[in-house]
Amino acid sequence: MKDLIDLVQIVTRPKLRSIELIGDGHNGKSKLSIFYDKIVDGQFHDDDAAAQALYHANKQSPMYKKLKKNLKDRLINALFLIDVKQASYTDRQKAYYECYKDWAAAKILFGKNAYGVALNIATKLLKITRKYEFTELTVDICHSLRLYHGTIDGDYNKYELYNQELKENETIWILENRAEEYYIDLSIGTIHSKASKADFQTKAKGYYAALEEALQTYNTYHLHLYGRLIESYIHSSVNDQPRILDVCNRAIAFFNEKEYVAAVPLQVFNYQKAVCQAQLHQFPEAIQTLDQCIQYVSKGHFNWYKAQELILIVHLHQGEYDQGSILLQSVLSSENYKNLPDHIKESWRIADAYLSALKKMNKLKSTTNGIPTPDKFKLSKFLNEMPLYSKDKQGLNLHILILEMLFYLIDKDHGKLQARAEAIDKYRIRYLRNEGLKRSNYLFKLFLAIPKAQFDKTEILQRTQADFQLLCATPIALSKQTLEVEILPYETLWSFVLELMDLWQRERLRSKSRK
Repeated sequence: MKDLIDLVQIVTRPKLRSIELIGDGHNGKSKLSIFYDKIVDGQFHDDDAAAQALYHANKQSPMYKKLKKNLKDRLINALFLIDVKQASYTDRQKAYYECYKDWAAAKILFGKNAYGVALNIATKLLKITRKYEFTELTVDICHSLRLYHGTIDGDYNKYELYNQELKENETIWILENRAEEYYIDLSIGTIHSKASKADFQTKAKGYYAALEEALQTYNTYHLHLYGRLIESYIHSSVNDQPRILDVCNRAIAFFNEKEYVAAVPLQVFNYQKAVCQAQLHQFPEAIQTLDQCIQYVSKGHFNWYKAQELILIVHLHQGEYDQGSILLQSVLSSENYKNLPDHIKESWRIADAYLSALKKMNKLKSTTNGIPTPDKFKLSKFLNEMPLYSKDKQGLNLHILILEMLFYLIDKDHGKLQARAEAIDKYRIRYLRNEGLKRSNYLFKLFLAIPKAQFDKTEILQRTQADFQLLCATPIALSKQTLEVEILPYETLWSFVLELMDLWQRERLRSKSRK
């Protein structure tokens, strides 16, 4: 079902009507049309529900499987018929879709020996692929033109021309492919884990050294996109923010010099730049950079959600909790949220949990601009909905444990915190002792001192004084942890915990006075 959901978001109702690919049946709407409409309307989220509604059967029903295949085939065919020149696309994006669509037609024509029209399409496309640096497509087109002029019409000059261009672009394509491979090898481990990647610095340096000469020789889009990402990884693996900023600024300047809008690199490097600025507490600058980043991202796309996540973190670090709540509710109610990858949803569940905690601690208004703030948070449900990040022991699993301890304190469930303290301390000793997680280690020690001190504020302050000073002496900007590990500054979080203790103390005094 997921593939159909993805397709109907591209082949929308207006586009489908314009090409009349799914028509009505003799007695009203066809089964195919009903199936499509219900997917668009969000009524079918899985195959079992669809098969039951349409055929009163399960998803293994031959009739349902045939209908599903038919719809999928028609939607894929529709991709080649719809107009891809959307207003939101940059010139390069429009050229990308048009080139691949036209080249697919040209390949079919070459196969059918319709050489005249195929050559016309190929030579026109080659001008566009050169301009926009579609290296792989340039290689494929030159390969076909070399074959034609070398074996069909015997034009030696044209054969030599396209053979030379093919070889030059093959060299570049191999380098681009190698750069992409290196980048993937470095980044694949970060998708489900936000733990520090200091161990990868040596590998990143080796990869960059292997590409450095090529980066100085060629100025192509993909080579510099992946090459500069690898260069930034050398420094991001150890959170060297000033050097990352330098790489980002150089990359942004490079891609701004292109004669087309290089949307993806400009979005990527502006995002990285904003992360650096946030970690350096340059919050106004981070918001300005994110404004630049969002120019190149369509609302509802994967990277739009990542940009919104960073904006939310900036709000929380500046103490702008109501603005953060508005942003959170906007994201959670957005049309495409339910189709996001699970690890992105888990990040937003963590944000939701923090804002729910802030509301319980009276740091949020009950409504902001008419939008209700989080009010129905259940810790047990939250803990059960984090299967991916609960495995990220040195990354975002930290939030799960911090929130667990925080909600026990907010709800005055001291017995549960007391019961969990030993297991959480073992976790701290095992996973939080490396250099990159100093701040998290200190925060856990602060929390775990509370049950040891029998929840007495005076003794808690005595027990935690040294660790709190060490926490303050290791600011976020100088730490080696990723920004996502600290959604709410630990110093701020601890100050809220101390406020809770003041509240308990006042309640105990009132209780004693009544007695």
